[in-house]
Amino acid sequence: MYDNWEELEKSIENCNKCKLYKTRQNIVFGVGNKQAKIMFIGEGPGADEDRLR
Repeated sequence: MYDNWEELEKSIENCNKCKLYKTRQNIVFGVGNKQAKIMFIGEGPGADEDRLR
């Protein structure tokens, strides 16, 4: 586990646990209230999100 959002974000910078790492241009971390009690996790980012982030 991670103690804070910054640690989590840093841990995914060089992630290669799925095939996306071979073609991604950017990490698309997400947006929202980091103090929220509930988190909704959706599908992976699309090509536009990767290109624009």
